[in-house]
Amino acid sequence: MKDNFRQSMKWFHTWVGLIVGWILFFMFITGTLGYFYQEITRWMEPERPFIEHSISNEQLIDIAQNYLTKNAQGIDEWDIYLPTVRDQNLRVGWRHAPEAGKKRGRYQRAVLDINTGAKIDSRATGGGRLLYRMHYRLHYLSSKISYWIVGFCSMLMLLAVITGVVIHKKIFTDFFTFRAKKGLPGWLDIHNVLSVIALPFHFMITYSGLLFFLFTYMALSTNLQTNENEYSEMRKEIFPRSAHLESANQPSAMLDISSLYQQVKMSWKNDDLSTIEVFAAHDINAQVLFIRHETDITYNPKDQVMVSAITGDVIPQASKEYTAAGMIHNGFFSLHEGQFAGPVARWIYFFTGLIGTAMIASGLILWTTKRKPQQMKKANGPDFGYRLVEQLNIGTIVGLPIAIAAYFYANRLLPIDMIDRVNWEANIMFISWALLLIYPALRPANKAWSEQLQLAALVYMALPLVNLLTTDKHLINSLVQQDWGFAGFDLTFLAVGACFAFAAYKYKTLHVDKKVRKPTIKQEVIKESGQGSKQGETFGNEGLLNAPQVSKGNS
Repeated sequence: MKDNFRQSMKWFHTWVGLIVGWILFFMFITGTLGYFYQEITRWMEPERPFIEHSISNEQLIDIAQNYLTKNAQGIDEWDIYLPTVRDQNLRVGWRHAPEAGKKRGRYQRAVLDINTGAKIDSRATGGGRLLYRMHYRLHYLSSKISYWIVGFCSMLMLLAVITGVVIHKKIFTDFFTFRAKKGLPGWLDIHNVLSVIALPFHFMITYSGLLFFLFTYMALSTNLQTNENEYSEMRKEIFPRSAHLESANQPSAMLDISSLYQQVKMSWKNDDLSTIEVFAAHDINAQVLFIRHETDITYNPKDQVMVSAITGDVIPQASKEYTAAGMIHNGFFSLHEGQFAGPVARWIYFFTGLIGTAMIASGLILWTTKRKPQQMKKANGPDFGYRLVEQLNIGTIVGLPIAIAAYFYANRLLPIDMIDRVNWEANIMFISWALLLIYPALRPANKAWSEQLQLAALVYMALPLVNLLTTDKHLINSLVQQDWGFAGFDLTFLAVGACFAFAAYKYKTLHVDKKVRKPTIKQEVIKESGQGSKQGETFGNEGLLNAPQVSKGNS
């Protein structure tokens, strides 16, 4: 540790950022993609039709109810997901009874063709939800282990944010300071700007992430202070659920859900129906819960209306009575996931997430940039620890985005009927990442940076071409059909590829400039000291810092 408080905080900030930086980079980039997980899933299921309908919600509800009545017989609970701005297909879902030894049954989903009412057979894919789940499940690990790893890293991230504020006495001055092409000061300024520009977001996203698994991290406290009944009541206060009747095992004909919807619209001034949940379907206790898009960060009880599917009566909703703890938890939960966000707010979330990702990347690069001059002076070259950090930086900061692109390539190129296709999409992503982590160990750092940046540009700019050759949902057709969900995906790939291409060009240009600039400076010093060409060659070999000694020794 250091002598004074700020120096200690600086030391802590530096080493905490390095220890968990690569895991945080993974969490941030996959979590940021999660803000568009529905759009990603739709792109990864190109069998879904283009959006060209304009039929009413009542017609869509009838189509969904007819399908569920025929294909989900004996299932108590149904879900109907109406088209939204984010996912413009009609979807349904239902949960089977749990198997022996399991608490929950398998959940089954289907996307429906609104013209025929039949299920659309799409390829098996992890979609955007798999990427979203990666940022807190880490994919291959068990949930208990991954939750603790993520919690540990999130706590250190929170401390890094706090210590980052402490060590910057002139935080607002630093925000407006940028020294381009200045090496270490330039990277420091980039890191400062990225840290300050979205500082409230960084704090909110980290702190709220810790609240997600509060019962996991605080298990000892809750077990010591509460019994089983008190623990159950505490969970109900924080995670309240809509009360509904269970099946009475007395079959009864249900009213058309679309007719019940007419009553619901009278309760809402702004009709923005999103989801319908059916409980005890085709039973005397059958109830239907209509849910519109969230209009409140802490969840507005008026966004839900319960109706009896037998009598058509609206059931007063006094079930979700949020306590202060519940409202605070739900508020942070909603802020973290952006559930309330419309299109503009969701893009703001996306870009601030990218800023957070870039902040972590710049901090990792800053660590190696600061130590590079000393490492290069060592007789045997940089030590193992420095080389390892640099290789992990290259393999993660550039390699992970390439691996994510490999995930999209796998979706388009793997056989449609391949066994275990979903898992192999993810396997290809992580195999690609592993190779890109190894590659920098086999190449000089400068070449590894340049080559992987060029590869990233190539793979992203080629994705729209692969999409063109493998599906009919390519950019040309998407623009003709004005389906901006599919079109936006290909355009985003091109934009990301262009950014990587620009980065590769700038990286190559800066290193070429350094090679050209150094001999020029040396020659000017030689000319001023009146040395000949022979001495100039000696000076060039000895280096600029030794110029006075060389000149004096030969005079």
